[in-house]
Amino acid sequence: MKTSKVSRLSAISLTAGLFLALSLNACSNAQENTESGRESSSKEPEKPLKQSRQFSLSKDNPIIVVYPRSTEAIAAPSSFIIGAVLPGGSLTLSDGKTSKPVTLNKDGYFAQVIPLSRGENNFELQYKEAASGQIFAKQLKVNREKLKPGIPSQILLISPDNLEPKEDRALTTGDIIEFSCRATPDAAVSVELAGKKIKLSTLSSLKAQVKGGVAPTINRGMEAAYGELFQRYPQQASDLYIGLYRIEASDNFVNAQPRYLLSKDGKSTSLASAVNLSVVRQPLTAFTLHDDTIVRVAPELARLTPLPAGVRVLTDGYQKDNIRCLYRPGKHVWIKREDLQFEPLGAPIPRAVCRTLQVGKDAYGEVVSIPMSQRLPFIVEQQTKPNRLVLKIFGAQADTDWVYQAPPDEREAKLIEDISWKQPDDHTYEIDVALKANRQWGYYLDYSDNTLNLHIKYAPTLAKGDKRLSGLKVCVDPGHGGNESGALGPSGINEATINLAIALEFKKELERLGATVYMTRERDVDVSLADRVKFAVDKKVDVLVSVHGNALPDGRDPMKEHGTSTYRYHPQSIELARFIKNAMVRDLNLPDLGERYQNLALCRPTAMPAVLAEVAFVVNPDEYSNMINPDWQAKAGKSLARGLADYFAPKPVETNQN
Repeated sequence: MKTSKVSRLSAISLTAGLFLALSLNACSNAQENTESGRESSSKEPEKPLKQSRQFSLSKDNPIIVVYPRSTEAIAAPSSFIIGAVLPGGSLTLSDGKTSKPVTLNKDGYFAQVIPLSRGENNFELQYKEAASGQIFAKQLKVNREKLKPGIPSQILLISPDNLEPKEDRALTTGDIIEFSCRATPDAAVSVELAGKKIKLSTLSSLKAQVKGGVAPTINRGMEAAYGELFQRYPQQASDLYIGLYRIEASDNFVNAQPRYLLSKDGKSTSLASAVNLSVVRQPLTAFTLHDDTIVRVAPELARLTPLPAGVRVLTDGYQKDNIRCLYRPGKHVWIKREDLQFEPLGAPIPRAVCRTLQVGKDAYGEVVSIPMSQRLPFIVEQQTKPNRLVLKIFGAQADTDWVYQAPPDEREAKLIEDISWKQPDDHTYEIDVALKANRQWGYYLDYSDNTLNLHIKYAPTLAKGDKRLSGLKVCVDPGHGGNESGALGPSGINEATINLAIALEFKKELERLGATVYMTRERDVDVSLADRVKFAVDKKVDVLVSVHGNALPDGRDPMKEHGTSTYRYHPQSIELARFIKNAMVRDLNLPDLGERYQNLALCRPTAMPAVLAEVAFVVNPDEYSNMINPDWQAKAGKSLARGLADYFAPKPVETNQN
């Protein structure tokens, strides 16, 4: 994964009482989704990649293991060995103390859970050939992540690797800085910042200070992922010190570097942090540079409604290359520095008055337009029971006397039941669009000059006849591809190859039912997440379905956790996800893992219902055997299409005429 080199954010004092100017050198490369949150929109010319290495079984090599890899440390207390043997023999697993048989399916595929101790774990697989009785052995070395050691009480030390905060920050009056460090247990630890001294205490001391009742349990050594918790540090945390400081109105420091102080048994040491902390005295305005600017609730955390280019925001802080933007008092969001252009000092505050709301229409659907004097930030909340869209515009104030409920020259709107507005606080103008239908088919927002437009999609128009989906436009996305091969199955066939095979069968069945189908890829090529979404939006499709095979993280059991599921992000896609999942459960005889929410790029577009289907598990031996079978792939493609058809064009119920 390529990531850009971003220079450190610096703060420069301009004049007393003015906001600190924010500066960053330009990014040297486009950042990828995992670091900056912006998915790359660049697309290299499509070119077939070389065939990925295939594992092969033979009489001389009757055992293959595709996972785990000995070079990777595992964070969980267990993992699983996935692989294959020549059919007809038997397989056992030994950890040096006990030996037990490994369950093989009819094709010789297996997925065996292994418990892991901290550090190195050694296993041996033994394959016994049925005819000759000859035994072949394969050694496996699996490393589990060791606990990061605590600091011994006899060593005077402040760890330079565990200082918090660890990134440059700018803050305003009332903000709280949480300082922490790992240092010698049972010592006196504090932080000096711009002439202030902040005492730090250990987490373990909290419990000792509680008299009666329930002591707080705080574990800063735990990390959560995939519904599991992983311990990274010793649980007692006697070497972890924490303290808080609230920025006061009198604070006026710029690029102050905290110094950590420790003393014990008459000895002392100190350590200066390289982090720069600054106080913002006045906010600074900025505007977004790109369409679909990513907005987050906190640096690198959950997303909110993205913003078009040219939207003006008020900024009052930063953390590294994340700029804090004030939508309204008590409501901050974060935007990457590379997505903002700062305005000159003295630029007016982002504010506008909303007077008239009007409804128009275009080929996509109906449009609610809100004329304003400048582009302001907003958030959309979608509800399906009842069906409505709630648009919150920040920095806007109401002087609304006219609401045109229907497009010009039409008595009433086809999609919109009612439009109402309110001003819940001084800085938020809220528009409630109640919809007539019992389903929503998509929406998006854009600005034309300074008019904010909420586009609401018409329902697809399906032609009558034998072809149930005639008139429907579908984007089918075979997940992964190219260098992103996805998970490996027991015999070494990658998920991307399986996804494409099923997706092509899905396409064939959709076209048989009359739908127009657009494929994000039809070969083993690289296609970025952003390009897949843009492709679906540009084609103005009615629905987007991404086809995947599922896998599991370490710490889970592929023999117990398997089946079919679908994922969605927006409420408008819940019902579609359920229809597709139900069809796969029924047609493919798979366990039902449900319709679930997940923050996935292919589920996030709003312009159409979008669903990601995890057809089955490539790490489960029996499901994998099916997934690489062409007949089953055709069956899976038909099932996906049937779920889509049942959602858009259910077959009429046949009645008994006798």
